[in-house]
Amino acid sequence: MRYRLAFLLMFLLSGHALAGSIQGTCDVRFLGTSTLHDFDGTVRSRPFSAAVSRDAAGNPVVPSVELEFPVADMRTGNDSRDGQMREMFQADRFPVIRAVAKDVDAGRFRETLRKAPGGKAPLAVSVIIRGVERKVQATAGNWKEKGDRAAFDIEFPLSLKEHELKAPTVLGLIRVGDRVVVKGTFDLTVQETP
Repeated sequence: MRYRLAFLLMFLLSGHALAGSIQGTCDVRFLGTSTLHDFDGTVRSRPFSAAVSRDAAGNPVVPSVELEFPVADMRTGNDSRDGQMREMFQADRFPVIRAVAKDVDAGRFRETLRKAPGGKAPLAVSVIIRGVERKVQATAGNWKEKGDRAAFDIEFPLSLKEHELKAPTVLGLIRVGDRVVVKGTFDLTVQETP
């Protein structure tokens, strides 16, 4: 009986137990083109959190992390363009853009990014706009770490057409390009559980 209890205790305290959590935000800058001139805009995610668990080998894994970006908070510095952008996203029916990453090997991700110089890591992300989900391949880099804080950048191209969005036009002459480059900076706090 004593051995069974010791085995059960060791199992519960091993890598199968919760390893911790992350909390953070992501500041995004999106860059677009049009027939008149290029433009950019910004939006900040709502604060998010995600559990960090351990896989069978004891490696830290983020099973799922979901970010939400309020469409109403997206700004380009041009009120008219911002209004057209919100119409395109149907902000009244779909008030947020979501981004989801699943089964992130956090240990490998961190180590790849920490490599000098300029460590880069791929990251598969699902982007959901107006209920249409598409997978994108993002590239992460610029890892910074101090104490329980970490930060990194991410970048990926996004196609409006692939999300079934019609690019806005002005007077039928000026049209926004299909491809938008999305650049994000994550600011994370990591809480580890022994």
